[in-house]
Amino acid sequence: MSDDARQRAGVGEHTAAARRVLLTPAAPGSLAPVARISAAVRAAELTGQPALADRYRAMASHGAADAGPSLTAAVRDFTDRVTLAPGAAGPDLLRALTARGLDGPAVVALAQICAFVAYEARVASGLALLSGEPAAETVEPSPAPSLVEPPLSAEARFTLDELSWRPRIPAVDADALTAGQRAVIDAHATLSATSPYYRTLLHDPAALDHRTHVYNAVMYGRGGLPRAERELATLLVSRANGCAYCASVHGRKYAQLSRDEAAAMRVLSEGGEALADDARGRAIARFAEAQTSTPPRGGAAEVAALRAAGLTEAELTDLVYAVALFGWANRLMLALGDAQPVRRPDAAVPHDPIPRDDTPRNDARADARESCSRTSGQNPRTGDA
Repeated sequence: MSDDARQRAGVGEHTAAARRVLLTPAAPGSLAPVARISAAVRAAELTGQPALADRYRAMASHGAADAGPSLTAAVRDFTDRVTLAPGAAGPDLLRALTARGLDGPAVVALAQICAFVAYEARVASGLALLSGEPAAETVEPSPAPSLVEPPLSAEARFTLDELSWRPRIPAVDADALTAGQRAVIDAHATLSATSPYYRTLLHDPAALDHRTHVYNAVMYGRGGLPRAERELATLLVSRANGCAYCASVHGRKYAQLSRDEAAAMRVLSEGGEALADDARGRAIARFAEAQTSTPPRGGAAEVAALRAAGLTEAELTDLVYAVALFGWANRLMLALGDAQPVRRPDAAVPHDPIPRDDTPRNDARADARESCSRTSGQNPRTGDA
């Protein structure tokens, strides 16, 4: 997939590298390449991208051993749920995987694979739409389950309040990082070993490294779609996927950048309908919500509305990538852990006040670092969600 030509430098390089380290790693551990590639193929087919599925199939080595029927079934169940209904990806799925021999690094790798394919499939879909092609193809892989998204629990309802996140598998010990894990943390201003989320993803440091390069380029790159509108898109995607944690983080950031906390609250409550009186915002919402479904269901009408609202081609491409990126981010959050309220001794303040941000932006690393909300409840560097 050629995206550097249409998108920010480095995105194509790190997307390809993430694909390689996830599907054909030098040391696959307890999740064999055949299981990794089968999961990727399945997720791409369910997302209406058979050409992408064929690309993954071509990465398989001839004569690779089967993972065994029990593990194959558990991997398939996990892939289906995380792909089709990430908000319904409960801890039972992880228990099924660990009961069949997958350790923490393998579980994180499988979650990364499913989440990465959600991203790569929506990049393909969105760029196809901009070129006048369909968002997805009708495919019938062997029967997919009918999944109904459960309502958000009281502990994880949409809110601008600061939330914490608790992993479902043991995170890497912050005091016992390997040299490779420490190098990844030190390479990115947006990462911190104090975050339980990043310490969970550090079970697969190479994947975290490439994901962070992609994330920072898409969310913090200069020019193109205004930063507030990238945050709006990611808020809408997070809401549609049922990710209360990401919706909280990016709702607060959208409120900060747009200087309109009330608008952020309305979007959390109503989704795109809250933007009915804003032609540009409503067009962004229609596209984001349509492309978040599985398979994506955007069409010519959504693209025409965006162009009529004044989005340039560079802004449209940024929007495609921001929407796709949170297909990745939300699935990691939802599959690997649980959002919870932050327990504060002083409950009088309902959520962190939204600061006015008038600081000139001159340094990309500082910009990325400052833009991180306090997502782990421990350190302001901890979360891109």
